Amino acid sequence: MNEAFYGVDGLKLRYLEWGKTGSDPIVLVHGFSSTADAWTRVGEELANEYHVVAPDLRGHGQSDWDPSECYSDDRLAADVRLLVQQLQLSPFTLIGHSMGGAVAFTYAATYPEDVKRLVIEDSAPLPPGRMLTELRTTFASRDEVAQSVRAANPTMSESAVQGRVDLYYRPRPDGTWGFRADVVGVRHGRGAHDAEKSWANVRKVQAPTVVIRAGAEPPLVSQETVERLTRENTRIQVVTVPGAGHNIHFAHYAAFMTHLRQALAQPVAAA
Repeated sequence: MNEAFYGVDGLKLRYLEWGKTGSDPIVLVHGFSSTADAWTRVGEELANEYHVVAPDLRGHGQSDWDPSECYSDDRLAADVRLLVQQLQLSPFTLIGHSMGGAVAFTYAATYPEDVKRLVIEDSAPLPPGRMLTELRTTFASRDEVAQSVRAANPTMSESAVQGRVDLYYRPRPDGTWGFRADVVGVRHGRGAHDAEKSWANVRKVQAPTVVIRAGAEPPLVSQETVERLTRENTRIQVVTVPGAGHNIHFAHYAAFMTHLRQALAQPVAAA
């Protein structure tokens, strides 16, 4: 694994790389409050065959926080594109989880010439009335963080819970714990969910797309949303991991990789 940084808007943004330059490129985009490090196991497994790149989005991981709170999907997609251009990766396979899935849909809709294949992990435009969960930002101890993660992710193994705590959270000088990411700023900067704009992005995607959906109840991507995804864009195929929670690649790794490898094996049209 290689760690490097690049600059955007005066911010220092970090990214990780696995594999060799010149191999078939894959770009991995993490979700809200996450980090490129959450993709480490995926990157390591794919390194023998692909050139894998995973950025820390602005406000996340070891990338700088944006004091202007410019965290829209359009801005985050543009940040990823600058990295793609710097590394000369296009055309590439784009994979996004959760918020990163929204960024990936935005990227593929905005820069269709860059993306030859799109894989979305448990992400889709939210239905009307669906609200984001209340965000708790301060915890008394690491154990309290772990309790919160367990409660929010009942299908996650204990080892995955502990791994998530270490990746997503950190201790503060006063002894409390909080997120590594600028979660409050990102929520503010992203604003209210614009479902119509999100569906417009879905319709604009030109690359063959696989949505890997978590099957645990209640699902984030409902059956009604599945039907609309495939109706709005016939290039989209949806597969479900039964019993999996939202963090499929983190807590249901083998099933995720099975579907990912099937998606990577599908042929794409020549440019």
